Amino acid sequence: MFYIAAEKVFTPVRVLENVAIGVKDGIIYDIRPKGNIRCSVYPILTPGYIDTHTHGISGKDITTATAEDLELMSLSYAKHGVTTFFPTTVSCDLTQLLSVIEVVKRVKASPGAKIGGIHIEGPYLSKEKKGAQEELFLRKPSVEEVEKILNYGANTVRIFSIAPELRNSFDVIKLLLNRNVVVSLAHSNATYEIAKSAIELGCSRCTHVFNAMRKFSHRDPGIVGAVLLDPGVACEIILDLVHIHAATAEIVYRLKGPRKTILISDSIAATDLEDGEYALGGATVDVRNSIARIKGSEILAGSTLTLDTAVRNAAEQLDIDLERAIQMATLAPAMNTGLSAGVIELGRPADLAALDDDLRVLATWVDGRPIWKG
Repeated sequence: MFYIAAEKVFTPVRVLENVAIGVKDGIIYDIRPKGNIRCSVYPILTPGYIDTHTHGISGKDITTATAEDLELMSLSYAKHGVTTFFPTTVSCDLTQLLSVIEVVKRVKASPGAKIGGIHIEGPYLSKEKKGAQEELFLRKPSVEEVEKILNYGANTVRIFSIAPELRNSFDVIKLLLNRNVVVSLAHSNATYEIAKSAIELGCSRCTHVFNAMRKFSHRDPGIVGAVLLDPGVACEIILDLVHIHAATAEIVYRLKGPRKTILISDSIAATDLEDGEYALGGATVDVRNSIARIKGSEILAGSTLTLDTAVRNAAEQLDIDLERAIQMATLAPAMNTGLSAGVIELGRPADLAALDDDLRVLATWVDGRPIWKG
């Protein structure tokens, strides 16, 4: 057993001071006052961050990645305090989608951050609210196709984003829920009534709320009104302060709270790299001043955000205390997807991130293994 200590440990449901965390066989085995224990002491220790929506990083794109690419990406995520990530697809044909699943299945043990499951974003999305998704691949929901995906995925698919107003969508949603997949409302022009019906069916998540969906208005609250009002729905936010204004993000937080507001990166291959042209699935993305847009347009195409920056933005730019900002990147995504991570507690995985006082990542451990040290 070895110990890691910190001046402040965010569990993240409470804050412990001058505490040492004992790790044995990849599990949190002991939590006690540091006292005379000899070990590294950091300013802040948190559960490892969980990124449930990411399309790529360090020049690699999820939809076209090899198993080796995913392994390299896992190390890049760990540098940002992420200990679990969910490879997220963009709309593509069935052959390509099954190829992504096959690649993920081949990665048995990542050298860095763990794979929590696949997040399928598309192809069952609204053409009117497609955002950066390629219209060529958008199609109506198919129970037969989803059965093929789930059977091939063998419990690999964990989150499925879908527009509920499309024909056959409710049949697909029922199938996904019966197979224990988290269904997220996304890229949607749904009315309030349709979205509310989907939520009543069991949809428990909203993909990057406000982005690529029917606009909220006082006479037409639409899908945004439905997901914000229902206490059972968790809402993703891309807190790069480009996709969503700080005040809007704070409205989401005040309505949903720290356990139903999920910080995501929605990162693309350009993340951690210089401005230039990059791929997002089959689309070309132009990155300028770290803002990604479909080439030749003003359409946002994912982000170059990382989850550590999102936490920092929540703590520094929103009226949210650090304890709750950390919950949005740890406990909230873990609860929504059924992970045992996201909490510093006896018996939990020793997925940990050490931070300095400016919330910069100093070190990351995955299942007790030291993965990165800055």
